[in-house]
Amino acid sequence: SSSAGAGGGEGAPARSIKIHPLAIIGISDHHTRVVTGGSALPPSAPVVGLLFGYYFSGSGSSGTSGSGRDVSIVDAEEMEYPTKSSEGD
Repeated sequence: SSSAGAGGGEGAPARSIKIHPLAIIGISDHHTRVVTGGSALPPSAPVVGLLFGYYFSGSGSSGTSGSGRDVSIVDAEEMEYPTKSSEGD
């Protein structure tokens, strides 16, 4: 869980970002496969994917602050991102 004030400044409501272990494993696995050459993509290719989750906008129940700034990432999915050098292949 991370509370950050990126762009917030003093007096701004805190942000909370929670990442589920399944999402961390998916991101780590995709990055490792691309960088070590276990993917069809070249090792220098950018690692791109989708994050699935939701934000809390409740009234503060269930442990949320109710500010609408609490994000929970529950899953991740890899994407192939063709680079200009691989488009001609």
